[in-house]
Amino acid sequence: MKQFSSIEKIDIAILYTLELTSSISVLLLAFGLIASMANVLTQGSVLTDNVLMQRIWAWTQCIAIDASVAGTILRTFCYHARGERVKCILHGSLSALLLFTAAIVSNIESVQQTLNLTLDAAYGHVFIPVEVLIWVRSLVIVLLIVAHAMRHVQSESVPPTTAQVEAPQPTQLVLTPELIDALRAALVQVMVSEESQTSPALLAPQSEQRANTRACEGEQEANAAQEALGGHCHAQEANNFERVKAYLARYPEATDRQIAEALTMSTSTANKWRNRVKQVDVQSEHGEQEIESSLLKERNDRR
Repeated sequence: MKQFSSIEKIDIAILYTLELTSSISVLLLAFGLIASMANVLTQGSVLTDNVLMQRIWAWTQCIAIDASVAGTILRTFCYHARGERVKCILHGSLSALLLFTAAIVSNIESVQQTLNLTLDAAYGHVFIPVEVLIWVRSLVIVLLIVAHAMRHVQSESVPPTTAQVEAPQPTQLVLTPELIDALRAALVQVMVSEESQTSPALLAPQSEQRANTRACEGEQEANAAQEALGGHCHAQEANNFERVKAYLARYPEATDRQIAEALTMSTSTANKWRNRVKQVDVQSEHGEQEIESSLLKERNDRR
């Protein structure tokens, strides 16, 4: 019936009233317990000898107990949906006791009004003794107070299952020649773009870089015993190879002098790494030709 906004507003107001009554009922039940204990300790001076206090006590206990039936049933299903077993069992038991006492009291009142009997005579038509009904109602009062206190207890989160804990394993990456070529081309494009963005810094002559480059070249050719600088020279060589390769990929017709000026290195070094790049390209092309020839040979053999 959500198409009727007025009915939806009325339902929201009813739920609010039930929640408000359920919260206030704890205070009313506490008032009833205090009044009963005080009446026992004062030998009946609070309730037994005071008609007004008897009426107040009766009304407050009826409002606190009977008005909590709907709210208790709603919380039973809510806790069941959340998986909170303790609260669900407590509110389920409380709902059953509240419905039982409400049915018995309603039956007694119906018998009294229908048969025009006195209250004592109407009790005789009920299969439950009055003492048992009183005990059940007293137990309901205590359980209502406990249930309200349990509402403010945060239950521990349910641990995740094994299927939730186990994460999907990533698929294994297979390196194929096509993938390697694609990665190599992407790396060359990135390096060329970075060099084009920082071309002023690369083209500007720097005395420190040239000194380090010349020192590494001299140490590699003449003094191979210096282990401390060996690693640095190896890294510098790999860097020079990649730089020359990226530059040639962009400017394939560049001379040794142009490479040396653009990458701040000597002409002999530029010539050396240019020859290395050509050798690698020739080897890769030769390897591809061998693969293609082997594939053609296999096809011919199959035929």
